Amino acid sequence: MRAAPTVILANGDFPQKGGAAFSALAAARRVVACDGAADAYRRRFRRAPDVTIGDLDSLKGRPPRGATCVRVAEQDDNDLAKAIAYCRAQGWRDLVIVGATGKREDHTLGNIFRALEAGLPVVTDCGTFHPLDGRRRFRVAVGTAVSVFAPDPSTRMTSTGLVWPLAGVAFRTLYTATLNRASARTVTLASDRPVFVYIAHALTEPPASSHPEKENEQ
Repeated sequence: MRAAPTVILANGDFPQKGGAAFSALAAARRVVACDGAADAYRRRFRRAPDVTIGDLDSLKGRPPRGATCVRVAEQDDNDLAKAIAYCRAQGWRDLVIVGATGKREDHTLGNIFRALEAGLPVVTDCGTFHPLDGRRRFRVAVGTAVSVFAPDPSTRMTSTGLVWPLAGVAFRTLYTATLNRASARTVTLASDRPVFVYIAHALTEPPASSHPEKENEQ
């Protein structure tokens, strides 16, 4: 996983040291923490995140002097949505989300699909959710777990490099195209609707091998 200038740290399970999510967090140029995630970040890194944002109802520790805290009291959106909106208002476009899973399953699902709506990747200890709307190639190890989540049942996809090809699949449910595997070291996927592609972090190759490469349309 290449370093992202801005990492949004949601208030789920804190990334495990040594994993791709932790590496992304440690290498970030700036960290935007969602509410109480700022406490966990300070405990781990002994410094405050660059920005803490949310309704701040989960923040237990007192922010250090000079730390940036942005209170957004409205409850129509969750703290992750507030963080995304704030980052984009600052002109920060290259965003990665970590800490979006764990603790509560409803928050996990809400965070994942809010990230899909925003077109942003979610990196976890186990894998990465890549937003896809078009065509991309992914470099992976053979046998790597690959799942596709298509919220729109009218989605049509094609694929190469998967054990079970996606051409002609009818996406009647959200989980129709989950639990696939890579049959080659390059997986190419194309979709006519926004989908989330989950790629497990390979044990035989570093997590960077799952970074997507944009493929030119023919």
